[in-house]
Amino acid sequence: MPLRTFFSDILKTNRRSAALALWMAIVPLTVSSLVTVYVLQYEAEIATFGTLAWTLYFVGSCLTMALALTPTTFIATLSGYFLGMAAAPFVVLAYIIASFLGYQLTHIVDNGHFVETIRELPGGRGEKALHFLEGVKSNQFGLIVMARISPVLPFALMNVMLPIAGVKLRAFLLAGTLGMLPRTLFFIWLGSQAQELRTLIEEGGSGGTSQIIFIILLIISVLGLLYYGQRILKKYVSQ
Repeated sequence: MPLRTFFSDILKTNRRSAALALWMAIVPLTVSSLVTVYVLQYEAEIATFGTLAWTLYFVGSCLTMALALTPTTFIATLSGYFLGMAAAPFVVLAYIIASFLGYQLTHIVDNGHFVETIRELPGGRGEKALHFLEGVKSNQFGLIVMARISPVLPFALMNVMLPIAGVKLRAFLLAGTLGMLPRTLFFIWLGSQAQELRTLIEEGGSGGTSQIIFIILLIISVLGLLYYGQRILKKYVSQ
C-alpha cells in the first residue's frame, strides 16, 4: 500500500487531531505578529511593569503557549529583552506548565482515537504501524529531547504529535524540559543582548554568535532525530 494512501486514511479518520496540529503550526505566527505591534507601541510602559504585572504575564504565557497563540521563542526573547537572564526560571516554569496543558488538551481532543484508527487499518497495515509506534515509545525520551532542542520544530505542534504517538506524560515533561533548556536560554540571552526591541524583532538575531548557536542546535537535533529514527526503523523492520 502506497505511503500516501496510508497517510490519507489516517487523516480522514483523525480530522480533529489533524485540525489541532494545523492550528498549532499556523496560529502562533499570526498572533505573535499582532502582539508584536502592541509591544512596540507600548514598550516604554511594559518596561515599568512591577512584580504583579510580570506574574500575570507569565501566567498568561502558559495559556498562550499551550493554546499555540504565541511561539515559545517569542516569549523567551521578549522576556529576555525586558528582564534579562533573570527571566530564565520563570520562562522555563511557564514552558513546563504549557507543555502539561498542551499534552492534556491533545488527549482531550484525540482521546486515543488516533491509535484506534491505526489498529483498525485493513490488510495488516495497522499492525505494522503499531509496531512503528512501539518503536517510538521505546525511544521516547531521546526523541522528545531532540524534538525540543530543535529550533525549527514548533513547540505547540510537538505538543500534539508526541502525545498522539503515545509518549508518556512523565517522559514528555522531563525530556521536554531538558531539550528545551538550550534553546530557551539561547533566546532569552538573545533578547537580553538587544539594544532596541524593534531591531531585535526585525533582524531576528542576525548576529554571528546567534547564528552559530542556532546552527549548532539545529545540527544536534537533526543528527539526534536521525539516530533515533534509524533505531526505530531497525526495530520496525525486524518485527
